[in-house]
Amino acid sequence: MKITKRTHILFIALIVVIVFSGSLKNDFAWDDKFLIINNPYVKNWNNIPLIFSTQLYDGSGMASNFYRPLQLLSYAVDYSLWQLNPFGYHLTSLLLHVFNSILAYLIVLMLVSTPSTAFLTALLFAVAPAVSSITYYLPARSDLLMAFFVFLSVLFFIMYRKKGNGRLFIISIISYCFSLLCKEMAIMLPLLLIIVEFFQMPRKKMQVGLFWPYGIITLIYVFFRAGVLNFAEGGNPLIDLGFPVTVPLWARILTDFKILLLYMRILLVPFGLHIEWFVAPAKTIFQIDVLSSIALCGTLVFIIRKISAGYRMVLFGAAWFFLSLLPVLNIYPISVFFGEGWLYVPSVGFFVAFSIIFQNIISPRLGKVLSRAVVVFFIIYCALVTISYGKTWKDSISIFKNVIKYEKHSPFIYLTYNNLGIAYYDKAEFEKSIEYCKKSISSNPGFSEAYNNLGVSYMAVHNPIKAIAQFKKAISLKRDYISGYCNLAHAYNNIGLRDKAVGFSKLALELDPDSFETHCNLGYIYSDKGEVDQAIKYFEKAKEIKKGSYEPSYYLGGLYIKKYRFKTALDEYNNALALGLEDDYGFYNELAYLLIKNNRYEEAELALIRSLALNSNQSEPHNNLGNLYAMFGHFKLAFEEYKKALEIEPDNAGMRDNLRKTKVEWKDYIKNRIRYGETPRINNNTDI
Repeated sequence: MKITKRTHILFIALIVVIVFSGSLKNDFAWDDKFLIINNPYVKNWNNIPLIFSTQLYDGSGMASNFYRPLQLLSYAVDYSLWQLNPFGYHLTSLLLHVFNSILAYLIVLMLVSTPSTAFLTALLFAVAPAVSSITYYLPARSDLLMAFFVFLSVLFFIMYRKKGNGRLFIISIISYCFSLLCKEMAIMLPLLLIIVEFFQMPRKKMQVGLFWPYGIITLIYVFFRAGVLNFAEGGNPLIDLGFPVTVPLWARILTDFKILLLYMRILLVPFGLHIEWFVAPAKTIFQIDVLSSIALCGTLVFIIRKISAGYRMVLFGAAWFFLSLLPVLNIYPISVFFGEGWLYVPSVGFFVAFSIIFQNIISPRLGKVLSRAVVVFFIIYCALVTISYGKTWKDSISIFKNVIKYEKHSPFIYLTYNNLGIAYYDKAEFEKSIEYCKKSISSNPGFSEAYNNLGVSYMAVHNPIKAIAQFKKAISLKRDYISGYCNLAHAYNNIGLRDKAVGFSKLALELDPDSFETHCNLGYIYSDKGEVDQAIKYFEKAKEIKKGSYEPSYYLGGLYIKKYRFKTALDEYNNALALGLEDDYGFYNELAYLLIKNNRYEEAELALIRSLALNSNQSEPHNNLGNLYAMFGHFKLAFEEYKKALEIEPDNAGMRDNLRKTKVEWKDYIKNRIRYGETPRINNNTDI
């Protein structure tokens, strides 16, 4: 069989689908809770302006300085198709990795004109364990999307230089713009295009003027990210501040030698993979690990220069690898020193160099049969490791347990213990949550968040007294800890000390007058106190503060019901639905009540049917449907619904009374029809 470009592409796609098919069974994990599950911005198309004007975590009420609107937009598309079924989200990520692997193949093929080199490069990229987390972990969608547009931009740039069609050049520029809306790391693209131009064109034919549009776009992007799109409130204008910012520039550069070698190591020997790597920063150039890293990097540079004299594209691969990593090497300090996900685009350059060296230098020495066996073995090995690593990403608990396995001695292990405590809380395993929150505190007694989370776990096991002690400790360590104050207020409200609850909530409000969380908290407390007007005031303010959240509208609807303002209550409920309220069967039952109060009976019927579709084991919607049908004389339907309600809740006196009253109405209806000379239609199938 003749092996063609199409054959290669189909095989690459098939391998990706086979290797990553296990991801389709994975649940949502960790940041998915903030980016998807609890994020109203991705649940309604009306929120697109908010997606493009706010930072990544704004919808879930968390602070960050990441501007990645296309990432959120991709979640919005997924939500419109799959709601909260993780299968669909993982399918999108898998398909993006398929497309990226094919694009990598096409780029390398156009640069080296050797199908076997392009094929091997793309295969290695497709199954590499070191970059597999990008496909498994949904919050890494930003890397998949960024790579997609970066690869498109590079591919169309190469095609333009070969064919001279200006439309191809415009597509390349537009793709670069899109890549910047996916992830900040895309800022390295102009450097990649420069080396593409340098290596594919003789020097006398290089056109430096081609790079002006990319340079101008980069400057505009940096200008806006440092200005109106800087969400750090005076902090780092490009990305979240983290540990590396406390390390001097010279120490960060020395640390980069270790990091570059670590990146190369996990690409070739992928063991010890996990989400949170800690690389100890260099303290002096005279450290053994620093000196040895510098020596090894120098040796590699020397070897690459020697090899590239005969195989020029080896130098291209090395340059691609280094330049695409440049934005995350902490020359400009960012969040952490090392991340597997940052290797996604750079790994293509590494595998280009590796493929050329293997095929042209190693393979002739091994012989055709043995070299092919080595390639097949290595591909299978990488695929099996990637499949095995995929099991780590099935949920938050397995992710953080894997981190603990490799980072027990990290100075930041307390963060992992805390995250694991939260993960167990989300799974309703509260005792485990308490255990790991305590481990976090033991590892770092000054970490306020762990005390707060421990308090939340104590509340879950109905121990508000212990919870109060933990919340107080949290705010003693961090005086402006809004969540700590709100949780403390909630705990006091829980034991009936509502004035204290109001007091601590108002302290939080003094610290941040625009706190959405605090206004909602005061709304709950005043509602419990029976002060409906005060509760409404705070929920209305919360709605004003965070226009994309359905939470205030949902609770306002219930409060307006108490005030018998049924039309206003219905408006609030409809607003909550429009803002992406999750499928809540209880909500639809309440919505039906309001629709009936507003004489919208057909819509009420549909709402009750929707409630039952979400949870068929409810008696109340069946009972309400019975009442609704009885109201309009549909007695057969009414009896059927009452019967279903009583099958679920046979001892419910109210439902039995509704059935009894409806039977009386039915008999009166029959008598009236006989009285006026009509022949009643008796339905023998109706059990009365």
